[in-house]
Parts: sequence; C-alpha cells; structure tokens
Amino acid sequence: MIIDRETFTELAVHLKLASDAVLATARHLAVLSNGDNGPDEHWAGTLDSLMNMNTEITVMERILRALMEANREEELHTGPVAKKSEPLPS
Repeated sequence: MIIDRETFTELAVHLKLASDAVLATARHLAVLSNGDNGPDEHWAGTLDSLMNMNTEITVMERILRALMEANREEELHTGPVAKKSEPLPS
C-alpha cells in the first residue's frame, strides 16, 4: 500500500490522540476502581476520554478506508504496484 507523507502524518497524529485518550481513561478508571466514588468528575472524565478515543479511532478508520480505496483505484489503472520493503524516507 502506498501512502503519502501528509496522510501518514495525519494518521500518526490521530494515533497519538487516541493513545492519549486511552491513557486518560485508564487514569480515571484507576481512581474509580479504588472504591473512591468521590466526585462525579471522574465518571464524566472517563466518559469524555472514551468518547475522544472513539472519535480518533473513527477518523483513523475513515482515513485508512480512503487510502485503501485510492490504492485500489490506482491498481485498476496502472496494475499492481510492486511491494517495497524499504523504510519510509525521512
């Protein structure tokens, strides 16, 4: 699969944001699992973090689907692309 630098960067950004949301969710759940049913902000924070994670994963899915479709269309017009095992240029 061929991916341009801009799309790769966009995917990396959304992956980082999803990762941050997972970490935030884990922190809120750790507080809640201690039996400390204190402030409702931990429940709200957990829900907010889960929604953020869901949003980022949904965006990544859309980007990957568009990328796969673009590659599929390119293969139809030019034939299969030879697979390279070289790393992406920096």
